[in-house]
Amino acid sequence: MAKTDPISIANETHGLAGNLVLPDHAAPESPVPGAVVLGGPGPLPLQRYTREGTKNWPVVWSESFGHGGVAGLCFDQRGSGLSSGLYHEADWDELYDDARAAAEMLAVQPEVGRVAAVAWADGAAFALHLAAEGKVQALVLLSPGYLTAEERYAAQMSRLAAQKGLSDRVVQIRVSQWRSEMQALVKRVEQGETTAVTTVGDEQVTTNLVRFLQMTAFDPAPVARQVAVPVLILHGENDSVIPPAESERLAEALGGPVERRLYPGDAHFLYRNQTALRDAADWIKRVLA
Repeated sequence: MAKTDPISIANETHGLAGNLVLPDHAAPESPVPGAVVLGGPGPLPLQRYTREGTKNWPVVWSESFGHGGVAGLCFDQRGSGLSSGLYHEADWDELYDDARAAAEMLAVQPEVGRVAAVAWADGAAFALHLAAEGKVQALVLLSPGYLTAEERYAAQMSRLAAQKGLSDRVVQIRVSQWRSEMQALVKRVEQGETTAVTTVGDEQVTTNLVRFLQMTAFDPAPVARQVAVPVLILHGENDSVIPPAESERLAEALGGPVERRLYPGDAHFLYRNQTALRDAADWIKRVLA
């Protein structure tokens, strides 16, 4: 069994609202491993609950961790849920500061021993940096990538061209067009435009252009080489957004011990897989015991 309590994570300009889930047997004299579940730097903030009150995946994972003997912490990203601040004004570094503050908050809990970071897709960038900085002692990465945005786009175009029998020249043209679009976006930022409004589904979303460019430029390879902690990589075999081949390359680049597991029939949203969730909890307990 486990108990969930609200927790407040203070940062310089705002506060983050979170859940701390502690197993019933956790105590200062017998601390348990911990896991902080991170949101990524995407266009939409990741909050604990939907508008209808449904639990988003960080809550589900945190609570499952707690019931499985691992302390779990998740939080509303700034400007969402009960957290203060403005998400669309935050760049990559500022959102990473929030992730670091959450990891540090979990680490100072007297009932918690060593801490792992758990992240999905783009959020793996934050987790890798936390490990490289020594803020966490293990990582669980779901559907992580290894290529830069341009490299992934080029690979996608190459696969599409091969399927349709098109020449490499077509791929080169598409990649050149992509670069031109990014350069145009850089100029817009240089001229003082920091946000853009787009429509996602039925709602308008304000995107921080500086953060978008930082995400586009992010290269996991140099950071991965600095990660010496144990890492568990979980990937769906049918992931077409971030192909499993990328996490295989990431595993080869990491500086510490790595375990990698593939899940047949699963695609990009691997956090919905209950087997992956149990595997993650069991691995954290074994590695951080």
